[in-house]
Parts: sequence; C-alpha cells; structure tokens
Amino acid sequence: MLARTLELLLFALLLPICGLFLFPENPTGIATGFPWVAVAPLVFTARYGSVWGVTCALVLAVFINLPLIQYAEYAAAHRILGIGTVAICLIVGDITSAMIKRQAQAEAECRYLRRRFQVFSTDYHILKVSHEQLEKYMAGTRLSLRQALQNLQSASSGHGDLGEMGNPIVAVLSQFCAIQVAGLYPVNERGVVDQEPIAVQGCMPTLSAFDAVLRLALSERELVSIRHDALSGDIRAFPLIAVVPLVDIDGKLHGVLAIKDMQFNAFQQDNLNVLALLGRYVGNLLSQSHAADNSRLDQFLTGLKMSLQFAQKHEMQSVLLSLQYEPSDQGLQVAEFVCESVRSIDSSWLSTDGHESPVVCLLFPLMSVSEAQAYLSRLDDAVSAEFGIQLSHIMQDSQLRPLSSRDSLESCKAFFTMHMGENALARSNLSAEKDNAA
Repeated sequence: MLARTLELLLFALLLPICGLFLFPENPTGIATGFPWVAVAPLVFTARYGSVWGVTCALVLAVFINLPLIQYAEYAAAHRILGIGTVAICLIVGDITSAMIKRQAQAEAECRYLRRRFQVFSTDYHILKVSHEQLEKYMAGTRLSLRQALQNLQSASSGHGDLGEMGNPIVAVLSQFCAIQVAGLYPVNERGVVDQEPIAVQGCMPTLSAFDAVLRLALSERELVSIRHDALSGDIRAFPLIAVVPLVDIDGKLHGVLAIKDMQFNAFQQDNLNVLALLGRYVGNLLSQSHAADNSRLDQFLTGLKMSLQFAQKHEMQSVLLSLQYEPSDQGLQVAEFVCESVRSIDSSWLSTDGHESPVVCLLFPLMSVSEAQAYLSRLDDAVSAEFGIQLSHIMQDSQLRPLSSRDSLESCKAFFTMHMGENALARSNLSAEKDNAA
C-alpha cells in the first residue's frame, strides 16, 4: 500500500513540479495546445483502475490549482483541466477495472482448465495402462471357475499322486489366476515341505523353509498372502507373496503352491479366495485318487462336503437336486440314465429300494438355481430323445435346494428324506452317524 501511494504521488506531481522549474511560463503545457500533466494520471489509471486513477487525478487537480505565481495566468483553464482529468480518469478507470476483472477471471479459468487437463491426462494414461493389463488378464483367464475345476478333474484322471499331476495343476492355476512365477512343492507325512518343486511356472527361486508366509500357511493350513494381517510391515521382507495349501476336506495337507509373482491387477482378495478354493479342490482330488474303494455314494458325499465347504468359506453357491421316478422298470432305466449323464465335476447317486421309487440325487458345484433349472430343461430333451417319453411323465416329483453358508450335512439329510424317507436313507448309509464319522 505504501509503495503504491508513493507511486501515485510520483505520477501525480512529477510532471507539474518539473514544469514549474523547466517551463515556468507554461508549467502544465496547456498554452501549447495539449496539457501534458494529464498524461501521468491517465497512465496510472490504466495501470491500477478507477479508484487509484481518480485519486491520482484529484491530487493533480489540487496541485495545479494551488495559488502559485506560475499558475496565476492559467487559473481558469487549470480548474477546467483538473475537472476534465478526473472525469477522463473515471471513465478510463471503469474500463480498466472491467478489463482487469475479466482478465483475472480468464486467467483463473485457464489455470483451472490447465489443472483439469493435467488430471485428465494422468487418468487417461492410468486407464489406458489398466485397460491393456485387463485385456491381457482376460485373454489369459477365459475359463470359468467350473471350467477350471473340470480341467483339474481331467488332469487328475489316470494319475495317482501330486508328482504326476503337478504340471497340469500349475498350468491351470497359472492360467486362471494370472500367476507369473510359482512352484508346486509336495509335503511329507510330517508336514515338512520338500525344497525341490515338482512343477514350476516362470523362474522360481529357491524356496526358503523359514519364509514367514510359508510357515504361517503350513500352521494354519489356509491361504496366506502378504495382505494377511499377521504379516503387516515391509512386504520386501517376504520373498513369497502368497502360499496356497492343498488341503482336503479331512484337513490332510498334500502340498503347497508357493507364489513369487502374479499380475498386479490379479493380486486382490477375490482372486486369492478363488486360489484357496482351487487349492482345496486339488487336495480333495488327491485324496480321492488315493482312496482304495471309492463308490458312487462316497464320491457324492465327498462332493457334498466340498460344496458345503465352498459355501461356508468362500460363499460359492452350489445346487442339490432330488428327482423321484415312478417305481417301474422304465422309471429305473430313466433314473440310471440320468445318474450316468452328469458331467465330470458334478456328482450323482441313485438310491433304489425294491418296493420304493428310485431317487436320483444330483450335486452341481458352483452352479446357480437358474443354471440348474436350465439343466432340467436339457435333461427333458435328452430323455425324450433316448426313451421317447417326456421327463414329467415318468418323474413323480423333483426338488431343488441351493447350498448356502448356513447349510450343513444335517440339513442336506433332511432335504433327501423328503423323497427317500428315513428308512431308505438309513439303508443307503447316508446317515448322521456316517456323516459325523467322515
């Protein structure tokens, strides 16, 4: 404020004072046809606006109308010059103030647009990179979860141990879960991890038995990653980012999948939950391959327990179907046909009793109710093509139950009792005692 006040006095008084000393006969220049002393207030007004400009003009008007000898001859003209200078400075100041305001607004808008453009450019490049990574991720994971389970089921057929299934397991898990560097390691009866991998993806470094992620996964027999609460801290201290134990429904540990690196957008909780689910599925496949006598009922029970585990731990829905047919030879033939027509990861069980209707129990892991209803529609077409009869004409009743986290083996037993009855259920060995023993 002080500096501008001094500048105002300089603009208002410099020319009149210089005129008093240099041109005493015509100090304001009005006698020569142009009042040069009015130039400075106009310049000041154009620079700072109407308030400061009018103030500068008033100071000039007061000074040139002082009762000085040099101004005595042009006193009347100086009064008019002072009033005119103030009026012109007022007009110029209004225009200047409006222009200054408009310029400030334009600069503010320009700064805002420039900042928004920078933010937009940054977001655009981030989205572009994310989109490219997502395209690569989707290109490598075109399998559905059921298809991944089917591939794992196919990989286990004809193999008896983890060593023979290792490469197909790592291939399926790497493709479905975008794993880049990982190794599959067997675990012996004492729970010690073998240091040599039986299958690898990428360039897997030597596995350390003292790795914190590995030790926690072995102790808890659950998937553990560096996102785990117990592993908070510097993630660079952990060579492994996740460890997936291959555990069956009885809690037996068959091996571990140690993950060193995976795609950035795949390292999220949903994908890790899917990895845990697939690890348990592989553990169950290994248990089934080691079983000496694995009847259809045992396979159905194992699949049911696994589906209940999926629902309780991972909130993955599965569907149970119970189809009751007419107590006739044709009804039995249709029931046997339906029982044998299920796909690889689905389970079926045919309950027959000499004087009761045949009942087919079907289990569809990771399937929704609408998909199960679509299966019934396809089954009707298949039965019509095979036997020349509508499914509804040979089937007495059907019931469907989606499995949720609230279900248990007891609730599933009650579901089957509606068609089979307590006696038939006991004779088929699907009893609570056997379930609890398993």
